[in-house]
Amino acid sequence: MSFLPISSPRPAPRETLFSYLARLAATWQTEAPDLAYDMGASFKRLLDQDEDALEILADWAQLEPDLLEELLSWTGVRTGEVRMEFRGEVFVSRALRNPVMRGCPICLREDALRANGSGTTAMVMRGDWLFREVTLCIEHGHPLVPLWTATAVKDRFDIGARLRELEHDIMSGALDQACVTPSAYDLWLDQRLEKGTDGTWFREHSVFAVTTFLKGLGEAMARRGTAGQHSSPDNPHALGFDAAVYGPEAARRVLDQIAATTTGYLDEPSGVFRRLYSNLARDYLDEEAFAPFRQILRDCILAHWPIGPGEVVLGECLEERRLHSLTTAAAETGMGVLVLEHFLTEAGALIPNDPKPANRRLFDAQAYAALLSEIPTLVGPIAMRNAMGATRQELSALAEDGLLVPRTRVKKVKNPWRISDGVALVEDLSANAVPVGETDKDWETLLLARNRRNVSLIELIGAVREKRLQVGQRVGVEGFHGIVVAKVEVDRVVPPQKTTLDVVLDEAPGTVSAAEFGRSVGLRDGGAFLALIEAGHVPAQAIEHPRTGRPQYRMNPEHIEAFHRRFVTLTTLSAETGKHRNTLKGLFKSEGIKPFAPDGQDYGPVYLREHFESLQE
Repeated sequence: MSFLPISSPRPAPRETLFSYLARLAATWQTEAPDLAYDMGASFKRLLDQDEDALEILADWAQLEPDLLEELLSWTGVRTGEVRMEFRGEVFVSRALRNPVMRGCPICLREDALRANGSGTTAMVMRGDWLFREVTLCIEHGHPLVPLWTATAVKDRFDIGARLRELEHDIMSGALDQACVTPSAYDLWLDQRLEKGTDGTWFREHSVFAVTTFLKGLGEAMARRGTAGQHSSPDNPHALGFDAAVYGPEAARRVLDQIAATTTGYLDEPSGVFRRLYSNLARDYLDEEAFAPFRQILRDCILAHWPIGPGEVVLGECLEERRLHSLTTAAAETGMGVLVLEHFLTEAGALIPNDPKPANRRLFDAQAYAALLSEIPTLVGPIAMRNAMGATRQELSALAEDGLLVPRTRVKKVKNPWRISDGVALVEDLSANAVPVGETDKDWETLLLARNRRNVSLIELIGAVREKRLQVGQRVGVEGFHGIVVAKVEVDRVVPPQKTTLDVVLDEAPGTVSAAEFGRSVGLRDGGAFLALIEAGHVPAQAIEHPRTGRPQYRMNPEHIEAFHRRFVTLTTLSAETGKHRNTLKGLFKSEGIKPFAPDGQDYGPVYLREHFESLQE
């Protein structure tokens, strides 16, 4: 039976067990450890929440069971080695137990003033202050401030002694800071802890898991510049809450926005999401309460990083690759990054001229799996010709007529050909071939037949496939070059006809081809001379080839005269002056006269006449 000479104080709202013990001891004008000893329950046993000690305290202070239970709910009760039950939910112990004790100095000062200035004996330490994700006093908008730090539990929770040490600072306002308006996060958390009410999707999840996720999310938003015009840019909890409160999809959208900022070579998930990633990947990997949030982040990572099969992402092994980067695709195929870039850009997998580094240029691995598996098997023109037994001219003609299509049209790619395409064509054409002697002149190759009759290979091969042309295989000649057709049959199947090109040229009498004129003045590189025409330096008439669609340039006497008025070559100068080409070369070199090359464009050994005429003066 307990005998109380004075009334015991009643527990204050949200008061912790050890705060109440300090106030109870103050009524006896003693210290909490001494009162515990007097009650027959040591201070250590109360700190350990020994059931018998708690029963003694309740009996001594005449606390009803529900009041004791409320005190304990705001204090936190051990429920395992590193777990505590707090406000009806399970938390890890370190979320509630910290050497640094925080509080609101305004609350403590008002406690004292309400008790007629009785000082620290009336000050109440609230249980919500123990939870590290609570950062603000809702009543006053005052940030929670560190009050004292004590590693030893007996010193940390000797509340009365610690508050007496701070009484002057508390009452004088020395600990006060600028007050702020509570954020939506602060109000939500306060109601969740106070009443358990929650009108958001977070109600399905534990307070500890939600607040941990929100803090990590908010920090990532602030660090990666995705916080926007948020009213609390320095409050990661508020940032995360405002971004994710509308549902899992909203949280995922924010994570995607953060991931979209990853344009650097070293931007990996662990560095981009930092605390959020470490919490979900390591600290709370085995915590079931974090599983929904772990899945949201995992889905984001798999949508923005090229994770390979067999890699573990937030505790889950990926069975199949979803994304490739240029870097991972190069490693998988054994091809160079630049080569793959050409193929993938042409195929639409990559954006042209993307400034991001190769390991951040991503594409759908499954959609382009066939292309990646095919690229290493492609070969260059020499290997293609060898595989199908074709000459350079034959392969070029087959490509020009579209009978063989390179896997890519990018000129920088040196290996654009599928050997299987060439081999299949040869096998198709030679399936019913009859032997033809080595010297039998009544037969000719498909290319010779095409040139002789001015007909496309498409038409000839079409006639072969329709069995209107008999195919022969020249004895001793393998592959496409050995496939021949009888001249008499070709003449029968393809009668002489005037081509569209002939008709066009009939309409341009008295002209010569630009290539022919270029050769006549010593410019053997037809491509360079055509470039001179296409750049507008030399006039010519463009006639479209009816089959290839390419321009065929013709020059009439006026065009030729215009060329001679402006330009000279070693050939034309030698004819005009009677001097040897080498003499003219030496003269040009000694005078520093160089070929005509505006903007560095090489048009071959052609010179401006005005430079030559200046030498004559």
